[in-house]
Amino acid sequence: MPENINNANTSNWKNKSTILIVDDEQVSRYTVEILLSPEGYNLEFAENGEEALEKAEALVPDLMLLDVMMPGMDGFEVCQRLRNNKRLAELPIVMVTALDDRESRLRGLKAGADDFMSKPYDRAELRARVHTITRLNRYRRLVETEEQLAYLANYDTLTGLPNRNLLIERMRQTLDRAHRTHQDVAVLVLDLDNFQMVNDSLGHEVGDKVLCEIATRLTQAVSIQEATVARLSGDEFVVVFDTDNLVKEVSHKSQGLLDSISLTMIIDNQEMVITASIGISVYPSDGLEAAILLKNADTAISRAKAADKNTYQFFTTEMNQVALERLILENQLRKVLANDELRVYYQPQVESSSGQLIGMEALVRWQHPKLGLLSPIKFISVAEEMGLIVDIGKWVLQTACQQTKAWQRAGFPPIQISVNVSSRQFKPPHLLKTVKEALANSELHPIYLELELTESVLMEEKSDSDNGILGVLTDLRAMGVKIAIDDFGTGYSSLSYLKRFPVTTLKIDRSFVQDICTDDNDAAITTAIIAMAHSLSLSIVAEGVETLEQLAFLQDKQCEIIQGYYFSPPLPVEEMTHILEKVIEQPLYLMKNKENLDGKTF
Repeated sequence: MPENINNANTSNWKNKSTILIVDDEQVSRYTVEILLSPEGYNLEFAENGEEALEKAEALVPDLMLLDVMMPGMDGFEVCQRLRNNKRLAELPIVMVTALDDRESRLRGLKAGADDFMSKPYDRAELRARVHTITRLNRYRRLVETEEQLAYLANYDTLTGLPNRNLLIERMRQTLDRAHRTHQDVAVLVLDLDNFQMVNDSLGHEVGDKVLCEIATRLTQAVSIQEATVARLSGDEFVVVFDTDNLVKEVSHKSQGLLDSISLTMIIDNQEMVITASIGISVYPSDGLEAAILLKNADTAISRAKAADKNTYQFFTTEMNQVALERLILENQLRKVLANDELRVYYQPQVESSSGQLIGMEALVRWQHPKLGLLSPIKFISVAEEMGLIVDIGKWVLQTACQQTKAWQRAGFPPIQISVNVSSRQFKPPHLLKTVKEALANSELHPIYLELELTESVLMEEKSDSDNGILGVLTDLRAMGVKIAIDDFGTGYSSLSYLKRFPVTTLKIDRSFVQDICTDDNDAAITTAIIAMAHSLSLSIVAEGVETLEQLAFLQDKQCEIIQGYYFSPPLPVEEMTHILEKVIEQPLYLMKNKENLDGKTF
């Protein structure tokens, strides 16, 4: 109990306390008045149950002394009806009876009485009980009032969401944590578009229901993420959350909120669609304090509304440009296959011991109508996120197989084609079916196809079931298809999966090859990978070879296959066909004028 209450003058408590005495006998009412009047209480009286309920509703007293035996509505019924009244359910009730039997007391407790007293009254007992109960009830009301005041200070009474006060405090805690963990924090301020029209045309009651529905939708949209949703004022809401992937995650979340808000809602039989504009600021780039971030997000809302509403805008112009480019890229990426904008480029693979062309890797490119030729770095990750990579991967595989067979039919020496397979694409049994269809449609023999997987694909395998990754790879190998691990050395590089899965080739990542002549660590790692591949009877391919010195190092370590700009960049079909024509005339065409450090010419 707080010190100021604990030490309060007793008379101050009494003067504030109202006691309702309910008794049909005038003598009993007079007796209580005589006993309690000197104590300074405010005494009110009722002669029957109906009057007791009316006065209790009007006065909300601190205590009711309720006689059990009354004509008409007895004390038990009065007590029970009070307990069913939400406003008076906590009213302290002391039942008074001349009956001192156990059955009456049990019945009173069942009805909801707090205590019992017997007639005739004992003066000391009456004063003591009344004093204790009224004091406790006053304190309980004070605590409830303080809790209510605290709630009103921190929460919006209409939606139940945190208000500006609590939002600022939670943002302070979030920003402190972000400072320690070096994370970004996104602050999204949402303002409903043309909301005043709802209030003007349908009334504020409907408008309030719309605001409650928006609050529910926002809360549900971020329920799986640790985010704060608050209502600032009017039709303005705020969403705050941590992020590790600024543009991607914030753009995705903002669009998701807009989509959720704009879903049709029915309020009082009125069907309506509400949209919103979102302004975004980011900690720490747009501000270090909550008030600054909210101000900057508000500024960004003006940009969003000027941009035709129902959209989002970042406070930072540069970030807006990145987000806009991504949005445009996503929209255009959906149409690449229908618009025939994808191209397959081919990069030669050369046998290091002989200098002969023995294979090539198929690499997808996007012939963008405005941006020109885009490398996969620009769009493959976006395609994976959008779920488009399966269709794109299938198209690349089919195109590469058909072109390889076309070269064979044209009389060129049969060589192997390597095709990358995304982790999203690798979902048994879809990959097996896709490969079989590509080989059947192109009539390419399986021994001329190699699939390149990343280590992460193999790490997803939880068991050795026939329907899992292992089963699919085993079936592919039985057909004659080769299996290569791409970018080896950058992931798990675990011997365990090399033993489990029917892998035929390891491809050393270009990040190691780049500095093998100047970095002892990269040289040691590359040497170890080559030695490990040889010990496991696996082929080894080095990617990203660009200099004669790199080539000589790899030859010295007996790396079988070389791929990189030293021989050729990835080429379109026409130029790759020209290379093949030259190779027929000069088998060592790609090695022409190329010498290793020992002075040998291929």
